[in-house]
Amino acid sequence: MKNFTLALRVLLKNKFYSLLNILGLAVGLAVAIIIFLYVESDMSFDKQHDNHAQIFRVESNFIVGEKEDKFAFVSQFLPKALKADYPEIENYVRFRSAGKLLIDLDGRKFYENNVFYADSSTFTMFDYELIQGDPETVLDEPNTVVLSQSLAQKYFNSQDVIGNTIKTPTGQFKVSGIMADLPENVHMTFDALLSYESLQTNKELLKLQEQQGGLWSPTDFAYLLFPKNYDTETLQAKFPEFYEKHMAPIAKLINYKGVFEIDLTNIADTHFNPTPPQFDYPTGNRTYTYAFTAIGIFILLLASINYMNLASARSTSRSKEVGIRKVMGSTKGALVTQFLSESIIIALVSMIFAFGLVALLVNGIGIGDLMGKTLIFNPFSNLTMTIGTLLVTIIIGVLSGLYPAFYLSAIAPVRALKGVNKSGPKSMNMRKVLVAFQFFISIAVIISTLLMKDQIEFLNNKDLGFNKDNVVIINTQDTAMSNRVEFVKAELKQNPGVINVSDAIIVGGDTNLGNNLLGASKSLIRAQAADSSIIDATFPVLFVGDDYAETMEIDFVEGRDFDKDQPSDRTRGVLVNEAMVKNMGWDTAIGKELGLPIPGVQPSKVIGVVKDFNAFSLHTSVEPMVIFHYDFNPFLKAQGGLPSFLIHVRGNSIKESMEFLEQKFLELDPSHPFEYRFLDSRAEELYKEDARQSKLSGLLSYICIFISCLGLLGLASYSTSQRIKEIGVRKVLGASVFQLVYMIFKDILVLIVVGFIISVPVAYYVIEQWLQEFAYQMPLVQTLILSAVLSGLLSILVSFITVSYHSLKAASQNPIRALRYE
Repeated sequence: MKNFTLALRVLLKNKFYSLLNILGLAVGLAVAIIIFLYVESDMSFDKQHDNHAQIFRVESNFIVGEKEDKFAFVSQFLPKALKADYPEIENYVRFRSAGKLLIDLDGRKFYENNVFYADSSTFTMFDYELIQGDPETVLDEPNTVVLSQSLAQKYFNSQDVIGNTIKTPTGQFKVSGIMADLPENVHMTFDALLSYESLQTNKELLKLQEQQGGLWSPTDFAYLLFPKNYDTETLQAKFPEFYEKHMAPIAKLINYKGVFEIDLTNIADTHFNPTPPQFDYPTGNRTYTYAFTAIGIFILLLASINYMNLASARSTSRSKEVGIRKVMGSTKGALVTQFLSESIIIALVSMIFAFGLVALLVNGIGIGDLMGKTLIFNPFSNLTMTIGTLLVTIIIGVLSGLYPAFYLSAIAPVRALKGVNKSGPKSMNMRKVLVAFQFFISIAVIISTLLMKDQIEFLNNKDLGFNKDNVVIINTQDTAMSNRVEFVKAELKQNPGVINVSDAIIVGGDTNLGNNLLGASKSLIRAQAADSSIIDATFPVLFVGDDYAETMEIDFVEGRDFDKDQPSDRTRGVLVNEAMVKNMGWDTAIGKELGLPIPGVQPSKVIGVVKDFNAFSLHTSVEPMVIFHYDFNPFLKAQGGLPSFLIHVRGNSIKESMEFLEQKFLELDPSHPFEYRFLDSRAEELYKEDARQSKLSGLLSYICIFISCLGLLGLASYSTSQRIKEIGVRKVLGASVFQLVYMIFKDILVLIVVGFIISVPVAYYVIEQWLQEFAYQMPLVQTLILSAVLSGLLSILVSFITVSYHSLKAASQNPIRALRYE
């Protein structure tokens, strides 16, 4: 208690330094806690299931030659067949997207994009919280649905809705259960689950599909449950037997020259899979998680260095106090205990302020929205965070108190009472090293932030090879509209605000397509090589309607587009890009045969070659691509593939054009709500995560500068007070105010330059590694030079402004007062 009282007296005696010390350390601790909460959420993806270590997602892997194509989907028949052949599989769950589902509630209509069909084993295999309903039977019956709490409230304004019905285009579904809204740290999210049995009503058709190659048609996300500590490589080693027994006969029938394998990924690893399969949900990036962890540690280091620097600097002014205490009989051990206790107590006060600041930012302001996460701050329930913060705080307090505790307590009483123990060169050099280290961290973070921002701007401004601006995507919802596509297009073109209209199947609009911008699918293509041999390989494929290239402003380098006046173009014509020509080794592509290896379907002939364009995000380079007219594949519409309109509108009349489109579509399709999306907004979403990380890095760089300035402000005040007599002498000898300010600032300037020199290569290395995730990169060296110069000048300017307050004050005062100082 006595040491607490003494610590309080020290705080009140030096209010300015106490404020800087507490505020700097509190901000550093607060930022570290928030980053810990962010990283903790990332590291706990899909680990809320007790048996998460036993649950694996099974994925498709099509191998042709040396090329592998991995898909997050597998056949609906595969999990059941695997379980039948391999009894070590304890259970399985399949999820199939219901697409953009229209919900009709007595005339009130809603579109839902996050609804899945799911097996009845969902709530027994996974630990999703079921608020109402029996986990064993809630999805047993056909045409039953489990709603999330949010949807139940949205639809019925109540949580007690068991037995109510919702109407969809595929039938009525009875509400059999209510589940809690899923947390954010799950890879696959859904708002409602329809019973998978609803898809299984026609048993004879299902059996026929399975016999005719159903195992080759990936449609579902599927998860398998294994016994504890089961080595999944055992099952993968057995899979070739399964393939030969169940799948090879169909492969031989269609002359498929590749093989099929499965991959098993633990559910806790799916979100941060460094090589995610195609058509997966958007995955996280461990690089960002590690980067934020590093920045959090650096900011905590900055705050700790400030705290230690100020504590050690100010301790030298307490030598007389130490002398008096020694004369009064205080022992060295008592003095050491006193200084360490004071330092720890002040650090603990900073921790309390840090907790208050985190509570304000997380629970009050909602900083989680900026970070794209729902952060939960509860020191009483999150003991890992609380105990960890307490230990870090105590360590900082101990380290900060070591110098005054052992150095000052060792001073002889006579020497201490004379107050002659100024900081020695060793302690000054140590403080300079720490300040230089602060500038190194701050400048490196600033340079990295500027470079990240430049890369995002580079991606947004890069020519994609097609026009993405002012292109409106409107999905058709049923055959009533898809059967009148040409009529609708003619109606839309009558409006002067509409430049052109086309359509395509699986356009990037409402569904989750990962890094897929235009909705290209991957398909096995059988093509004629340069030496006239026939090869099989998988390539991205687009299925488009008339005028697609013209609407999207895709240029041709050879041949022509699909011609409406030549009906054979729709069924026998095909377009390829430059990358495809290069991949196949063709001197000229026109007339070359390629197509889908579908029995009874004749191969197409290339009628045109388009310039390379980026159908996927710029994280990947342009791939060889094949473009069919969707009338080529009779199975597309039979399988429910509906075209989406792509409408290029004039940029100077977007509002009027959208009003026209809404009116026209409600007139032509009154049974569905009008919904649309701009293609450029889809493009921005591809880099949303990168842009968000760039903004967060920018915010953290401001915090780095703020903490550094707090420490600089305190040290400038201390340094000025130590040189007050020198300033007076120099002023009497004719030194100007500017010369005196420069004298004080030049030492800081040297430290900035040292920190700058070290930070530039470090920032270059960090960003160079980060850029490896992008196939298209800004010119790093040129951009680095500009960013480094800006960062260096900003650091000098901010530091000069920070130091100037105390140095101007000292340089402007009457020299007589300075010479009488002490």
